[in-house]
Amino acid sequence: MNTRFEHENAVSEILGALLLIAVISLAVSIIGVSILSHVNTSSVPAVSFVITNQSATITVLHGGGDTLPAGSYRILIDGSDRTGEFEPLPSDTPFIPGTALTYQGLSFPRTIMVLYRGPDGRETLLVEKIFSW
Repeated sequence: MNTRFEHENAVSEILGALLLIAVISLAVSIIGVSILSHVNTSSVPAVSFVITNQSATITVLHGGGDTLPAGSYRILIDGSDRTGEFEPLPSDTPFIPGTALTYQGLSFPRTIMVLYRGPDGRETLLVEKIFSW
């Protein structure tokens, strides 16, 4: 009887099982990473603005780019939401190229920001204008 081969019969079966487990683990890991790393990003509109301030009258002009649907944007003056004080009313007016929104303030503002709220509810700063006096 040959005793040399009696102990080596199970080695190939064990190596095959370990290799199969490694391949399955690798496949599950790759699938898991690809599913879990998918980030849902919303697109931000590409818009050009011209913001002017003349005698405390602020004008925000849509200089070109994507249309912002009515109610999807806010205008902050010195950190306070003044969207409802602009004419025409932004909640009723889609912001299309060539549209000018005006605000008559009592004092000269320091900063003006236009924020866009996407369909997912996240807000993105589109432009910030800082006036120096």
